[in-house]
Amino acid sequence: MAYQRFEAGVRAWLGEACRRGHPLSSYWVRDHLERVDFARRFRLPLAQEFFGLRGARVLDLGCGTAGTTVAFALAGARAVGLDLSSRKLSLGAVRAEEDRATPHLVQGDARALPFCADAFDVCVCDAVIEHVQEYPALLAEMHRTLRPAGIAIVSLPHRLALREAHTGLLFASWLSHRWAGAYAALRHRRMPGEPWDVWLELPWTLRRRFRECGFLEIRSPWRQPRRPPAGSRGLRERLARIGPLVRLVRWGFRWRGFLFGTVTFLLTKPGTQAGSDAVGGHT
Repeated sequence: MAYQRFEAGVRAWLGEACRRGHPLSSYWVRDHLERVDFARRFRLPLAQEFFGLRGARVLDLGCGTAGTTVAFALAGARAVGLDLSSRKLSLGAVRAEEDRATPHLVQGDARALPFCADAFDVCVCDAVIEHVQEYPALLAEMHRTLRPAGIAIVSLPHRLALREAHTGLLFASWLSHRWAGAYAALRHRRMPGEPWDVWLELPWTLRRRFRECGFLEIRSPWRQPRRPPAGSRGLRERLARIGPLVRLVRWGFRWRGFLFGTVTFLLTKPGTQAGSDAVGGHT
């Protein structure tokens, strides 16, 4: 499907933000355009393991241009997207209109969510935490607004990755915040004067923060790979029977996100609660 108005809006927005151009601008445009399909492949199946999406209350926390929000809305969920940027939300509204989806888009701070407690069945937080220096407040708000037995799908880069996800630079993740920003500027992956708002954590620090906020971990991305859809028999599955060498290749697929990009935690808020028809409203 062609998203002519949405693509034009994204290009105009990036052109204003990076007046002299940016070596990753084409990648960013493609990423925004492909966000709905990405969510359908990797976010919706995770949520469907625990909830029927039709009628489920889903919060896309830090939704950006709302690709994930739109994907959940098209699947029948009562999807709410929240972002601090009014410009991104306006682009998200254009994307939703072109997709004929009806999500609810809200401007707000993820550290002080404008929703009542236990409002959502599913919370998706994709590539947001690393941009929030005081992210424990974000986790606490996520926990508050998620209903008991609800799930959180949290994706983010980390400090052990060989390649830093925002710049594509090898070993930048291993550097301190200050030096990583300087390295990105030196390699022209960051415009001069552009703030470097990426704070990466070690994986075990993230897991401790999740526990401190009351979450239980359902799945660790480096211990259990994401399963393919039922009935899928891709190349990895067919080659798995050949022997140790191919098992090593499967191990590489399992760890590729851990080593070269982002990882996805699947978390739950402990407890049980009967289903409710009340949609989380503003407080």
